[in-house]
Amino acid sequence: MDGYGKRILVIDDDAGCREVLRAQLEHEGYAVQTACDGLAGLDEMGNRRFDAVISDGHTPGLSGLEFAAFSGLAWPDTPVILLSGDLNYLAQSTDQYEAVACIRKPYEVSVLLSVLRTATQPVSRNQALFPMV
Repeated sequence: MDGYGKRILVIDDDAGCREVLRAQLEHEGYAVQTACDGLAGLDEMGNRRFDAVISDGHTPGLSGLEFAAFSGLAWPDTPVILLSGDLNYLAQSTDQYEAVACIRKPYEVSVLLSVLRTATQPVSRNQALFPMV
């Protein structure tokens, strides 16, 4: 299990999507915490250390892009992976914000797991891992 011992925060306002992703990641051995939006995600980040964050791009209150910007300031070593079905949003995220990867929805689980596996490996935060998948 590649994810054994790694903590992942999943942020999505859709409870069904959030729980499906949680189950997929837990099946791979990741310890998963969830949040319903970016503000709740920041609260979770303040309570514990995460190896990576996977966030839906469009959440109420604080979007995935805004979350990536704020979390990048406070926790620069925690990679953020954004998920979105909006190609314009994905292009904007890779150009302007702290996301290490942007994955188009609907995503292939194998692609997400590969990106997550790479993102949680010890590398320089300044190294671009994936511009857009």
